[in-house]
Order: sequence, then structure tokens, then C-alpha cells
Amino acid sequence: MTMSENKFVTVTKTIWNEIKQSLLTKWIGFYVALAAFILTMAHTFAYSAISKTIYNNQVIIFSVLGILAFVLFSLYRRTSLLAPISLMISSFLCITAFIKAEGIIDYLSTQFFDGFSMEKLFSLPFPVWFSMFSFVLSFIIASVAIYLPQNRTKVNANNDGESALTLTASTTKGEDEKNEK
Repeated sequence: MTMSENKFVTVTKTIWNEIKQSLLTKWIGFYVALAAFILTMAHTFAYSAISKTIYNNQVIIFSVLGILAFVLFSLYRRTSLLAPISLMISSFLCITAFIKAEGIIDYLSTQFFDGFSMEKLFSLPFPVWFSMFSFVLSFIIASVAIYLPQNRTKVNANNDGESALTLTASTTKGEDEKNEK
């Protein structure tokens, strides 16, 4: 093996170990953000079936960018704090793109011309009302996940030689560094 191949293998192993360690130490904030992630995926597919008269392709673009950013940020412990933020931002951008869609004002004003009711709301096509609710709900869930710890901080060894995760969790980089010392 040449020196450059050896460095590549070493770097690859280091990255893989970091990803594995990050996945093994996920904590409550990650799972709450995962709910927002699943909702974001669901509204991406639901919105793609919306009527072309009120369709805005930016909603799909922002959803996909949020999904990709969540996955990439979740892979590393140092960036896992940014994962729910990326979902929150993408959900907000989806809401604004949905409202900005050409024809949405006319469509909704026609539907609710004689007043608003839950019956009328749920009589809208499924992709329309599901998208409206899931954009907002995904934003709220991701906002909550921001304040929850994404990873546990320490891994201890048991007497059996297996690793056990401690129940302490941190939400900031500074706390991680203090706990390691």
C-alpha cells in the first residue's frame, strides 16, 4: 500500500468510527427531530400530488434540502445540534413557498368564501390540507428538538467489556468539552 492509500484508509476509518459513535450515542432530541424528519418526508410526497394550479416547486426543493441537511448533520456529534435547525428552517421556507404559490390565494378564498370551518378545511383535497398541517407541525416539532440534547456525552465500559452509555446528555459543545476533561 502506498502512503496516500494508507492515509485514505486511515481517514476513512476515522470518519466511519465517528459516524458509528454518533449513531450509538443518539438521545431524545434526535428522536424528536426524527419525527419532524418523517413529517417533512411525508409532506414532500403529499405536496408533489397537489394540483398544478397551486403548485410551487420551491416547496419540494426546500423539503429535499432540509432532509439532506438533517441526514448529513446527524452523522457527526459536533454537527448534530444543527440537524433540527435545518429541518426547522426548511419547514419555514416550505410554509412561505406554499403561501407564495401562484393561485393559492384565489384557491383558498374560493374555498372559504362563505366562512371558515373545519369541515370545509378537511373537504379540501388531501395533499392541500395535509401539506398545510405538516408544514406547521414539522416546524413546531423541529423547534422543540433544538432545545433537547441530540447525543449522550460519554461511553463507559461495563464489567462484561460492553460499552454502556451514561444518562448524562449535553446540548452544547462547551459542555461536551468540560465533561471530557
